[in-house]
Formats: sequence, structure tokens, C-alpha cells
Amino acid sequence: MKKKIRTIILLIILLLSSVMIVGSIYYSRTYADQDFDQILYYILNGIEGTSSNVVKEVINHNIIAVVILFLIMCIFAMKNIKNSIYIRIGFNGKKKTIQMFPIKITANHRIVYATIIFMIALITTVHGFKIDTFVKYNLQTTDLYEKYYVDGRNINITFPEEKRNLIIISVESMETSVCSKENGGAWDYSIVPELEQLAIENINFSNTSKLGGGKTVFGTAFTSGGLVAQTAGIPLITPASDYNVYLGSGKYLDNAYTLGDILEEQGYNLEIMMGSDGEFGGRTQYFSTNGNYKIYDLNYAIEQGKMTEKDKVWWGFEDDKLFEWAKEEALSLASKNEPFNLIIHTADTHFVDGYLSEFAESKYETQYENVYAYTSKLVNEFVEWTAKQSFYKNTTIVIIGDHLGMQSEFYASHIDKDYERTVYNVIINSAIEGTNTINRDFTTIDMYPTILASIGVEIEDERIGLGTNLFSAKQTLLEEFGYDYLDKELRKKSTFYNKALLGEDYYLIKEADKKRMDNEIKNELVK
Repeated sequence: MKKKIRTIILLIILLLSSVMIVGSIYYSRTYADQDFDQILYYILNGIEGTSSNVVKEVINHNIIAVVILFLIMCIFAMKNIKNSIYIRIGFNGKKKTIQMFPIKITANHRIVYATIIFMIALITTVHGFKIDTFVKYNLQTTDLYEKYYVDGRNINITFPEEKRNLIIISVESMETSVCSKENGGAWDYSIVPELEQLAIENINFSNTSKLGGGKTVFGTAFTSGGLVAQTAGIPLITPASDYNVYLGSGKYLDNAYTLGDILEEQGYNLEIMMGSDGEFGGRTQYFSTNGNYKIYDLNYAIEQGKMTEKDKVWWGFEDDKLFEWAKEEALSLASKNEPFNLIIHTADTHFVDGYLSEFAESKYETQYENVYAYTSKLVNEFVEWTAKQSFYKNTTIVIIGDHLGMQSEFYASHIDKDYERTVYNVIINSAIEGTNTINRDFTTIDMYPTILASIGVEIEDERIGLGTNLFSAKQTLLEEFGYDYLDKELRKKSTFYNKALLGEDYYLIKEADKKRMDNEIKNELVK
């Protein structure tokens, strides 16, 4: 009986090791640009509504490799086999018989063998999922926020007399690389021709002299982090310590002064639409806490009778329905006396390979390319529809990717080694002219004050959060310090972030803001 129990434990350890090794290799190859912080964030803050397609795709990609590796590992642990396999080797005129199977050294020391295999699996997992990098930086501290975080409550933010409506279309995984090489992308041909044309004809902030975009730094390269970066001017970071996750209390970045907070104070009606479960990644909690947005997600659509559980596809409902219903919501918001902010977050271009609508053409070799092409068409059709509405004259439209695409191998197959991938952006019907738009070095964090400026808002000293208004000539933190420094500082542990922005200690924000302003005054006097 004891032998059976030991054998079962051995098999469990080997199977777990197989899953760990294959999983970490798959993750490091397929999602090479992603950090462990993102995995930890979703584990702690809500994975409700994850698409079953994504889960199935990951399993299908790895199941055969796991089984093969597990069987190979089991071969080394087998013993007491009736028919052993031997080979005879001749050496210096003598012949020696060697047992090839079962393998004595591992079969006779199975506990040692299993321990070594598990340690190898553990090391592979720690490195493959970048847990070592996460721990390394959380053992260091930064005062970046104390020096550069600007609390919008302590500066002058001036709205125009006639407040403009704001529509933000946050397109899942939309990056500039999928545009044509001719206009600044990385593809030999454009798979998003409509979005490419919109960026050419309107305001596109670029890192080059052609079409381009912003970079993602730590804490901004996933959906929830991208949305927070663009609406709060900070990354979304999961601390290894100091912070007790409390989404259940309804508080979420409560002390951050966000786009929603500002617009709510100015009397805007606020709504966010997404074709998935808003609980995924804590998006419902974030937008409810910061601006009290109306949440139009999968659950709301079902409650309103727009669809049933049986109609669910992909992450919830497809982008066809999202934009169809967004027109209804936009008209409803525009019919009220107050200005509005409508955020539309798409999902069809999510990895793996996206969701291809039944109405989409199949012009390209891969499904993902066809998904991108159809999303481009849908977004453009919505923009064209909006332009025909009576409220458009006083409405700014911002189209922006939430982050870079995560399916690394898909992009790598088309992109030259020297090409720098950036997040797509375009601002349509802006309240102010676009200047200083090319050869800018910026991150998606800088879109927060830039979006405010696009609806005619004047921001004292052009900075809010960690972001800089790109319409201004003021340097961004990226232009000031470079990518490596900024990214590394954001990875480090910040008491200010953990205790003030994520926690409840608003006193730290006021103290840091006072010190920052005192330092700026001193610097001006020195000049």
C-alpha cells in the first residue's frame, strides 16, 4: 500500500513538473513582453468572464507537449519491469553488458530524481514567468511618485465655457505596427486601412516622422493597466506586500484623481461599454469608484434583454453588437442637457487569434489579420456615423489601443528586428490644433492629460498624474529620463503608490504634492 502511495505521489510530482515546464516555456515564447505582475493582478483582482476560447487555445497548444514530457519523465522512474533491455559494449577486447531499461540510477533513486525534476521545473517557472524579476524589483524602492506625481486637485484645471462631449474608443491590442510600412507601420500591406487613414487625416502623436504611437511601461501593458494609464496617468501595479486587495469594499484607486473624477465634477454623464464581463480585471470597480460610470457590459446586456446567456460568444458579445448598441447609448447621452463621456472598449482583437465575425471578409492568410481588418472597418463606420449626428460638432473622438498585442509570435513574423512597436492613437475633431505631434517619446500614461486637452481643457503646467500633455511643448517623463530609467523605477516598490493611491492615506499625496511644488519653485529661483 505504501509503495502505491509513493508511486502516486511520484506521478503527481512528475505531471505537475511537466505542466510547469511546458507552461513556462509556452508563456515566455508566446507572451514574451508580458510581466508576472499582470498574472498576479488578474489572480487577485478578478478573472470572471475569461473567454473559454482563450483557455481552450492554451490547453490545445500545450496538452500534447505535456503528455510527451510526462511519459518521458515516467520512463526514467520505471522499475521492476519483467523484460529489461540490455546492450553489450566491447572495450579493449572485453564485452560489458549494460542495462538500458529500466534506467537503474533514476529508478533506484526515485525520490532524488523527482526532487531534481521538480526543482528544474520550479526554476524554469520562476524564470519563464519572470517571477525572479518581479521579486528583484520589489526588494527595491523608488521615490518617483513623490517627485513627479501631480495631483489634479491641487492644480488649476480649466474647462471651456462650452464643454465638449468625449468619446473614447479603446481598441483591444491595437498597435501601429499593423499599418503599412509606407506610412510608419511594420506590415508590407495595411491590415487596418481605415484606422491608418484616420490617423493620417487627423491628429496622431507619433514617436517617428510617420505614423506612430506611445510606448507601454511597466503596469500598462495589459487591458486594465492600459485603461488606468490612459485615464489616471499612472500604471496599475500589484504590490508584493503592503496592500490588502479590497475590491469587495467597492474602493479602487480611490485616491487617484482620474479622468472620470474630473468629468463627474464638471457635470458630465459617464458611461463605459465593453463586450465582456466588467468584473474581469476589476474594470467595473475602477470606473465605478472613479467617476461613477454607468457600466454597460455582458451582464447589463443580459439584464436589459439585449441578449441571453446562450447568445454569449468570445468574451461576451461581439464588437458588431457593441458598436450597434453604442449608437443607441450615444444618442441617449446626447439627448440630455449635460455633456457626456462614452468609453467603448472592444474585445474581438484579443489574443489568441481574435474573434472573426460572420460578417467579416477573409482577405488575408491568417485569422488574426482578418479580425484586425474587420475591427478597423467597424471603428471607421462608427466614426462616420458619429460625424453625421447633430452632437458631433461639439464632440471629440479619441481612438487608442489599450496596449500592445500580446501574441508576440504573430507580430514577430511580420516585423523587422529594428522596428519599435507602439500603441495606436488618433484624435478626431479636437478642440485644439495638433502641434509637436511627431518624433515624440511618450507612453500611454501621457494620453490622460492629452485627452483632457483635446476637449479644450487647460492644465496648469501641462502635467497631471505622471502624464504630460502632448499638445504642449513640455517634455514627457520618458523624454526627460529615457525608457530604461522610467520603466525600472515603476517596477520598484513605492510606499506612496501602495499606501496613498491604492490605500487610504491621502495625507501622503498632499505632502508629496507640497514637496514637489516647493522643489519646482526652488528650481525656478535657481534658474
